[in-house]
Amino acid sequence: MRRKPIVKSLLYVLSASAVISAGHVYVSHADDLDNGVNNTATAATVNTNTTNSSINNVLGSQLTADNFISTISPIAQSIANSNNLYASTMVAQAALESGYGTSYLTQIANNLFGIKSFDGTGVKLKTSEYNSKGQAYSTYAYFKSYNSIMDSLQGYATFLTVNSRYANVFKSQAKDGFEAATNIQKDGYATDPSYASKLINIINTYKLTTLDGNTASTNTNTSTPTTNSSIDTKNTNNTKTTTTKSKKTLATATYTYGNPLETFQLSSKFANYNLYTHVKDTTAKNVTGNWPDHLKAGSNVYVDCLAVRNYKGASTTWYRIKTSKNAKSYWVSAKAIDFPTIHIREYNGKAKLSHANRGLYSNVFNSQTLAKSLGSSNSYKNQTFNVNQIATYTYHGKENTWYRINISNIGDVWVNKTGVTYTKAEKKVAKKKVTKKKAKKVAKKKTTNKASVYSKASGHAYLNNYGKFALYNHIPGTSKHIQKTAWSQVKVPKDYKVGVNLKGIRTEYNTTWYRIVLNHKNYWISAKSLLFY
Repeated sequence: MRRKPIVKSLLYVLSASAVISAGHVYVSHADDLDNGVNNTATAATVNTNTTNSSINNVLGSQLTADNFISTISPIAQSIANSNNLYASTMVAQAALESGYGTSYLTQIANNLFGIKSFDGTGVKLKTSEYNSKGQAYSTYAYFKSYNSIMDSLQGYATFLTVNSRYANVFKSQAKDGFEAATNIQKDGYATDPSYASKLINIINTYKLTTLDGNTASTNTNTSTPTTNSSIDTKNTNNTKTTTTKSKKTLATATYTYGNPLETFQLSSKFANYNLYTHVKDTTAKNVTGNWPDHLKAGSNVYVDCLAVRNYKGASTTWYRIKTSKNAKSYWVSAKAIDFPTIHIREYNGKAKLSHANRGLYSNVFNSQTLAKSLGSSNSYKNQTFNVNQIATYTYHGKENTWYRINISNIGDVWVNKTGVTYTKAEKKVAKKKVTKKKAKKVAKKKTTNKASVYSKASGHAYLNNYGKFALYNHIPGTSKHIQKTAWSQVKVPKDYKVGVNLKGIRTEYNTTWYRIVLNHKNYWISAKSLLFY
């Protein structure tokens, strides 16, 4: 999505020069400029004592090919650690995309990664893209403008977080910065077919793995990166063989990303559960954190990722949380969080999207499965869609209503009630004042309206999942004298075969019902409980 803004400035063209390392020539992915031949700083030489005030004020105009690695490494390391990312991959991408800070886009807009803007704001530049055949072509696009280099690095971390297709770039899933570099190309970050190998070469050249806390600093396989795991456990100067402890079996986990703005309440026993930098037992290097003193049961926390942890045959659920928007992310057991009870019912109707800037989500907000953003409703404003489910729940004392609609090019998505206007089927009609004389006529008219339409039916059907559906003496809503019969009060045939003698369509909800014969008595039951052969 991010490509190379082409700089026409004669000054930059004249200053362009190639960086040659390990037999490779580097060409900036950001804007066709070179990376700078004199860029010899390594991650090992980075001053990690850079103050926060100086970090906040670093601008693209201060970057040169000579100071790029040493300047942004401590900033990237801090942001990567807070967002579960590899600083090595982050710095390598920043170097490649920005031409080691010399790109026009970085110098004027503090944009290190070529991240585009899709709202018509920012900087409009000419950029190079690659088609499906790997051939480059030129086009124009808007790119984001940031206040500082720190904002650009944080913007990159946020971009990866909110776009679930990059889930395998995070430390939770990629084993090291090399694998993260390979994954980010597979996920479609860039169309350059050599993108991953260029990143890996930069990581190796500047020993950027030291920013991740890794002991290994090189990876010679630039197509499918792996770490060197062969370790000599013998001391060649001593005939005594040293024994090594067997490695602890680690847990595995599958991850589902949600929305970074989704909040949940802490349970009454949240303090009994530890905070971890990774899901428990999924890595040997897992650090615990402390709950802030101001938190209490019912306090809100931000949740952006769900993990199902598998360990020794048992599965548990974990969530990645932040105690505030700018706090560090930690993993915690699902038992530390209270989830609202969500009531979902089937519905056959239509709804119109009336408000722009309302989100489309994979699930209801505040559900245990998290609500992944599927885009905005802007493109569908004033369009009518089929509604197939309605969900309600109470949160912070306020009732929330969500509708599941079907959009042809997306599928089923959930929208909040505030962004929906119902058609006549659900539209509330204002009550009119009527006199006592007119009231009798209205009441008489209501009794003549058919709540259901009936048709003849004959033959047999078979009970299927019948326990989920009740038996009634009338179709619900068609009579004041509705009686429900429990299944414990009737004898279910061994072959589950029952007679059918009448069919009814409840017009208000367009649901189908059948009158069946069970123990020589008639009962009405939902058509969903029957199978016909």
